[in-house]
Amino acid sequence: MGLAMTAKRRVTTDILRFLNDRVLSVTQLTRSKKLTEILDSYSQEKSTDVYVIQNVKKPGKAVIADLKYFEELLAYKEAVDWALDHAIEEIALERKETIADIPLPQVIQDNQLDLNYIMKLVDEVEEED
Repeated sequence: MGLAMTAKRRVTTDILRFLNDRVLSVTQLTRSKKLTEILDSYSQEKSTDVYVIQNVKKPGKAVIADLKYFEELLAYKEAVDWALDHAIEEIALERKETIADIPLPQVIQDNQLDLNYIMKLVDEVEEED
């Protein structure tokens, strides 16, 4: 997310163009040929064009994207998830034999954990056994 996420949010002409061309209401889709046009644009080759669909009367929003492009994005997500899982597993294996020398009260305080809630969970687990 790098620089783009740390910079102040500015409205650019690209953002305005996207909002004008690619953010559609349900009404715009149902009362025009826009959905057919979008699907036709995806029929030729993989497209990175995405459209945001929103219902003005309800909070729901969705994205219409080319299926091939969406599959590619899912493959990237799966690869990132696998890499993170693998990295965490490697760290856990490296630390497996390490002795935890931080006192429990310090861990609870440092992480702002609710001791009463933890004790309640412990009691529930003991009751299940």
